Amino acid sequence: MGLGLLFPILLLAMGVYVLVGAIKGSGRLFSMDNFKDDCKDKAKKIMRALYFALAAIMLLMAAVNGLETALFSSKLTYYKVTDAYKDNFSDLLEDGTLTYTATQSASGGMSCMGASGTQQQVTYGPYSVDDQKMDITEISAFINKAYEVYQNDTEKFPRVSGGLMSCGGTTVDYSKYYRQTELIDDAGNPVYAETDAENAAGHVVYLSSIGNVRSDVNDGSFLSKLYNVLSIKLLSVLNYVFLGLAVVGLIALFLCTRKFTDKEKLQKAREQQSSGSSMPSSAFVFDEEEPKANSQKK
Repeated sequence: MGLGLLFPILLLAMGVYVLVGAIKGSGRLFSMDNFKDDCKDKAKKIMRALYFALAAIMLLMAAVNGLETALFSSKLTYYKVTDAYKDNFSDLLEDGTLTYTATQSASGGMSCMGASGTQQQVTYGPYSVDDQKMDITEISAFINKAYEVYQNDTEKFPRVSGGLMSCGGTTVDYSKYYRQTELIDDAGNPVYAETDAENAAGHVVYLSSIGNVRSDVNDGSFLSKLYNVLSIKLLSVLNYVFLGLAVVGLIALFLCTRKFTDKEKLQKAREQQSSGSSMPSSAFVFDEEEPKANSQKK
């Protein structure tokens, strides 16, 4: 479960709590100690209606946020190596392919990540240098092998601010050796846009966090049907609408509480609270006469 689902889960828990309180009509949500005696029944009815409304809004917000996180939090990203890579590291390629053997810990991760524990040799590839649809593992193999061989060559790997492929916190510029894109054309091929026209020809494809279902694949699955019905723009608009309604509900609850509060009761409660925290004056009076009298009798 990713961190992105924590907020929907929190909203869901709050919504359920408020809903249960509204159904029961009692509990801390309905504390009316300082309300006017002749208005408590009326205030309870109004507050109960407001709590039902707030619970519904929070549950809907949890659903909308959960759907947005599950459907649109991850984008399909492709990578490719550039001509600069082919020119500078042609000696690393064999018949247009690259194979990279790295030392990896038992828990995963290439050696450049500084992993500790049980080490093993893992071979990646062979990968085609002309592949336009590499994933992060493939492009990392190309970059890591080149850096392993030429890491001391500051012309090939100039030291600048950290980049996407920097390992172990090093400040090395890898950017000229790879391209990445989140734009996909109608045929499912990546678009490495150089012009505005090429940029307009592509669209973003999302991957669901459950099952990695693509937003552009109509396979008849439940998630695929959700992608056909919902859009990230629609869910964003609904989020703002429900957030606005929640704010209105909270303001209405505040005004209701303010309207039915008895100011005199509230003032007395505050005075009792402030005086109740201080120690009574008799706490520092020590009566020694009675013990002395008792001692004389003995």
